[in-house]
Amino acid sequence: MTDPSRGGTRNLAVAALLCALAVSGCASSPPSAHPAAPRPAAGATSPGAPNATEVGWLQLTIAMDDQARRILELAPQRSGSTRMKDWAAETAVRHRDRLAVLRTLLAARGVPDDNPHEGHDMPGMVDAREMRALRAARGPRFDRLLRSALIEHLGQSRKLAAAVRKAGAGADVRKAALATDTSAAEARRQLPPA
Repeated sequence: MTDPSRGGTRNLAVAALLCALAVSGCASSPPSAHPAAPRPAAGATSPGAPNATEVGWLQLTIAMDDQARRILELAPQRSGSTRMKDWAAETAVRHRDRLAVLRTLLAARGVPDDNPHEGHDMPGMVDAREMRALRAARGPRFDRLLRSALIEHLGQSRKLAAAVRKAGAGADVRKAALATDTSAAEARRQLPPA
């Protein structure tokens, strides 16, 4: 956490933005479970303590990308379009590669790779009903559902990447966020039309 009197409100605002974009009501959580605990200066972290903004972005992006990868991997059996199958295969590879990088960054911060967003209804992810529909659909219906889900996912990925790049994240996370943004923009441009 940061000290608002030392310019830390920006980091708190970005962390709140990441939460607000992810889970409704998260941004209203108190900034610290221990309000009397000392807080480091803006952009600083205490020795061995992970940066909350970085961890929040990494965990959320891992959850979103992992779900998107699983959805993309449905395309070979369900899509009715060769173009969509090819796009989905290429995009799934990019997601797998990025997940490896993100998980390495999370592990470097000493944070377990458990999904704190499992089961949450969040922007950029499909809910249980939408997942059932994707798994049941074939042909053009599957392609429409996949396209809709991935447009939302890619847009949300870009929003979150932009937010964390403006925050007090370390160079490695900013680099990963830029790569996420670039990859999402490219995937969106290449997405076959409906």
